Amino acid sequence: MGNESYIKEIKFLKECALIGIAIIFLLGSLWHFIYALSGESLIIGLIAPVNESVWEHLKLAFFPTIIWWVFCYICSYKKNNISITQWIISAMSASLISPLFILSFYYIYTGIFGIHSILLDILSLLIGIAIAQVKAIHIYKNPKSKIHFYLTVAVFVIIFMCFVIFTFNAPHLPLFHDALTGNYGISV
Repeated sequence: MGNESYIKEIKFLKECALIGIAIIFLLGSLWHFIYALSGESLIIGLIAPVNESVWEHLKLAFFPTIIWWVFCYICSYKKNNISITQWIISAMSASLISPLFILSFYYIYTGIFGIHSILLDILSLLIGIAIAQVKAIHIYKNPKSKIHFYLTVAVFVIIFMCFVIFTFNAPHLPLFHDALTGNYGISV
């Protein structure tokens, strides 16, 4: 009975993660416009890009990933005997991996080729999400210690707080610069 429960749990996790690639990608694509559509709501600006800087575009992967993982957990935790600790580690890891990939990909391709391509930016979002979701499956299937849990939560909270703080008080570094407007974050 225990093995059947584990198989069901892992099957659900894989379905959630793999379907999540498409859902997170679509949500992330729509996320790009949510700040403008909200009438530039400051609350929405905390979780959605407020300008065209590289930093703000990392929100396209970070927040939709968390929303998807929370949604999947709420829909299934009772039916699938999900380990909340492993789920949190997996969800937070996925939310951190995709922005790291996007950031690396962007600076590698712009640095090597000296170009900027919206197509490559979109592709990096899709690839970053896919890598993060597959890695999250692996992380869930390989239980981690409590120190991994606390470390993952700490890094997640730090990055989350950086998104909030840098939305309003962005450092004057190229990562935070909106080349279209010349702005850094938003002014209140």
